[in-house]
Amino acid sequence: MVEDRPIRVLLIEANPEDVQFIQEMLAEASAARFELECVDRLAAGLVRLATNNIGVLLLDLDLPDSQGFDAFAKAYAQAPWVPIVVMSNRADEDLAIKTVQEGAQDYLVKGQITSDLLARAIRYAIERKRTEEALHSQALIFDNIHDSIIMTDLTGNIMRWNPAAERMFGYVKDEIFCKTLDVLTTRIINGKLRGGRWAGEMNFTRKDGTEVVCETAVIPLCDERGTITAVCGVSHDITKHKQAAQELQSSYDKLRETLIVTVNALASTVEMRDPYTAGHQRRVTILACAIAEEMGLTEEQFDGLRLAGLVHDIGKITVPAEILNKPGRISEIELNIIKTHPQAGYNLLKEIEFPWPVARIVLQHHERLDGSGYPGGLKDDRIMPEAKVLAVADVVEAMASHRPYRPALGIEAALHEITMHKGTLYDPDATDICARLFINKGFALEQEM
Repeated sequence: MVEDRPIRVLLIEANPEDVQFIQEMLAEASAARFELECVDRLAAGLVRLATNNIGVLLLDLDLPDSQGFDAFAKAYAQAPWVPIVVMSNRADEDLAIKTVQEGAQDYLVKGQITSDLLARAIRYAIERKRTEEALHSQALIFDNIHDSIIMTDLTGNIMRWNPAAERMFGYVKDEIFCKTLDVLTTRIINGKLRGGRWAGEMNFTRKDGTEVVCETAVIPLCDERGTITAVCGVSHDITKHKQAAQELQSSYDKLRETLIVTVNALASTVEMRDPYTAGHQRRVTILACAIAEEMGLTEEQFDGLRLAGLVHDIGKITVPAEILNKPGRISEIELNIIKTHPQAGYNLLKEIEFPWPVARIVLQHHERLDGSGYPGGLKDDRIMPEAKVLAVADVVEAMASHRPYRPALGIEAALHEITMHKGTLYDPDATDICARLFINKGFALEQEM
């Protein structure tokens, strides 16, 4: 289908023959109309990018005034909002992976470019860039949530709070920063400590002297070694409609379910682009949670695993759709690009302040006990328990389901795979429990969330 408006394409290319080739390729494209502008120096291209009306940039990495990755880095720094398709004469795997990891939407080898391939690459680049920007906007949840969120150090000094806290307590950020909670807290009405978290009712004093009663959850925040470094308090104003202790737990559960709905929306970002794996993340989550329940993971680990499962492949938005949906065998370069998705997912999720280590679980879900996994080559004791469970569930669902490059292998083959490599690649407890679920308890992947 031809788009109503032409796509404005800026080509930075010094070779006249390649310029003519690209012009001919875009002129032949039937799926979209393109308005092409060409410059032969990176400096001129950077000036043109600053006008903010370029739809996509086609960038050659071999320019008279800039070479290799440096050319991409300068273009991306000038206009990070413009999707970039890198073109090169070099089929350089390391360079291709690096440019994609750092923000390029695609890497094309000139000798392999066709009219259809170029047109698809441009359209997918624009689509992926829009998707990335939409995902980034999810980080604004912290600033827009209606409940007050206050973060303190271990001595009670306020380090950060959201606009809802300003509205609730009447102080602006500069008035409260580095002051202790004593400025706000009158007394604790009631509460309980459970699973490392405190939850209860607290009476606060606003700047104008009035009191506000809040349902409050206090959650410790840990570094990578598990050491508590800060505390996060989430407060909901119940002054007008004070609820009983049981309603507090219901409110907390409701907040958690709201977060899951948000994560489901993020998960659908991948599934809309990749129909062959639609439902994969949800089915993996169902299986992973079933394993976690049998293993006896803590409530905090279970909640983190559930959310991580729903978005464990979110990083695939950075992988070209033609690779994800390619029928038949994929090349080594394509496989290595696909392998960047755990790191890409981590990069997208790490700025969202979940109460659980969701981003780290996503990062580690392709690690293996013997260190043969990716992206970090982590071994047994360095892999999070949640990631070990997610790895088993991910392998079983992937093998049992259809993929563009092969038919479904079936649950029997999937269970054989994890059992054969129990203790070397996959966690023994998670493997045994997974097998029992299917063999003895009638578990089926067709279940719905």
